[in-house]
Amino acid sequence: MQQATIYVTERALSVAHAIKDLTQSERLALSDDPATDLSTSEGYYLKNANRLNLAALPPDAIIGCRLTPDVPEVYNRHVSLPSNLRGCLFEKANLPEGYAANVTYWSGLPFNTNTSGACYYQCPENEYMVDMSAMEAVIAGNGDAEGASVLIDDLLSEGVVVCITDVERLIDDLSIHHYIEVQIPVDQMLGIEFDDFRSAKPYPTGPSQQYERVFLKVADILRGPDRERIYIDLLRQDLMIDYGYWY
Repeated sequence: MQQATIYVTERALSVAHAIKDLTQSERLALSDDPATDLSTSEGYYLKNANRLNLAALPPDAIIGCRLTPDVPEVYNRHVSLPSNLRGCLFEKANLPEGYAANVTYWSGLPFNTNTSGACYYQCPENEYMVDMSAMEAVIAGNGDAEGASVLIDDLLSEGVVVCITDVERLIDDLSIHHYIEVQIPVDQMLGIEFDDFRSAKPYPTGPSQQYERVFLKVADILRGPDRERIYIDLLRQDLMIDYGYWY
């Protein structure tokens, strides 16, 4: 199934592409200078643009629905960022039905591989003993890394997953040409300290000083694997993702 497009503002797209090939240390160097700091800009905390299929929202786009923390009674009914879906999730974890196809359709593949050490940084609420014997054989000189990745369980997602539910109600009166806007607060959990990220602490969903905004086209929703529920591995943690889960 063809990967869905995540639409963002022109500014967010520009920032996402500007940092997609930078290391964490290179981004920090930019942040040290107010003239080059992008950390407060839309697009900075989106999953790497080499994986998300990003595009600029068309100027004539019709927004049929907005999900914003400023309207909590609607937002909290439809949008959540579950702690048990945050961080590294492998295919045999206790996941919602259809999670693998759903999150891959909306988010693409993880930035890192299943052999990158990600099993050591699994979501604490959803971890299990991933069989890494194929990789251990490679380290011992008795195998090849490419073959090992096929034998090890798939890594499905690794950042902050946004879950949108009761989607059919949202799009019931919309045409395939409409878009749904979803605003996600940016929290310190995404910064260079990852203790909160790797905890069961709820991700804040109230009004914030900074947001990432994405726009989902109704046509992509209808084409997707589940019209009722959407999972997007949308936000990256600023330290862990880039370091390839060194251990």
